[in-house]
Amino acid sequence: MGTIQIELKNKNALSILKSLEKAKMIKMYSTERQTKDSPIHFKGAISTDRAIELANEIEKSRTEWNERTI
Repeated sequence: MGTIQIELKNKNALSILKSLEKAKMIKMYSTERQTKDSPIHFKGAISTDRAIELANEIEKSRTEWNERTI
């Protein structure tokens, strides 16, 4: 059929779902909860070209830092 995503509010809901799975009415997939700080949350925030430019700037900055004389 179809796939939906739900948020469980308590342990009773989980036990009901496990019963449904045991009766072979549903199939549950465990996934890790993604937080707002997870990298996937930021996917697409900048373009690939811009990301490459930033990586090059960081590398240049690191090189300049290592070449400094103090």
